[in-house]
Amino acid sequence: MNMNPLYILPNLFTAGSIFLGIVSIVFASRGVFELSCWLILFSMILDGLDGRVARLTNTTSKFGVEFDSLADVVAFGVAPAMLLYFYSGVAYGKYGIVVSALFVIFGAIRLARFNISTTNAEPSSFIGLPIPSAAIMISLWILLDLQYNILEKWNMKYLLLFLMLLLGILMVSNIRYPSFKKTKWNLKIFVILILILGAIYLRPKEVIGALMTLYIFYGIIRWLFVVIIKILFKKSEIKK
Repeated sequence: MNMNPLYILPNLFTAGSIFLGIVSIVFASRGVFELSCWLILFSMILDGLDGRVARLTNTTSKFGVEFDSLADVVAFGVAPAMLLYFYSGVAYGKYGIVVSALFVIFGAIRLARFNISTTNAEPSSFIGLPIPSAAIMISLWILLDLQYNILEKWNMKYLLLFLMLLLGILMVSNIRYPSFKKTKWNLKIFVILILILGAIYLRPKEVIGALMTLYIFYGIIRWLFVVIIKILFKKSEIKK
């Protein structure tokens, strides 16, 4: 079967994402946690490029979509789960194994649901936390703990297991998260982006970690607000 050489290009980025995910697992198993975290973050960059390259070169395909999903399971499911297991979960025996396994399973469910519910158009919001966001959050929490030694000092590394379980539940929830892919660019957004990039340059781990934490809690707070509004609306309808 002949294949247009351009079709190989976006799939190379996807393959690179898988490769970095596997290398991250290897380094995590050796206790080189900081490099393992950064490899997952770099993997996200490749994951973001493959789809854009495919659209720019007009080489989107069903194969590419399925390959990308499988890559996400490895790079953003298995890799961060094993990273956190070796960093924290291994000290908690079966609990660490179960939470790590659930994170991968929930991530796979999240991707399967996304694939069957998404049309060719880019979604304006995601139903459930995207698996790359969950993986980035785990990597950043570990990087921050490595730098400030907060959880290690207070012997509270088990909190990372609770946080990973929360991220897994958020992935399969119906909580909506903004996509940003349909953002209308203007001067105000451009200036804000420049300021954020400047802050990231000065303190990358802290700023990205804070932004990702805000993103995750934004979805939860928005969901709670909608639920409360619906409850109040139903009560007012009953009184009438």
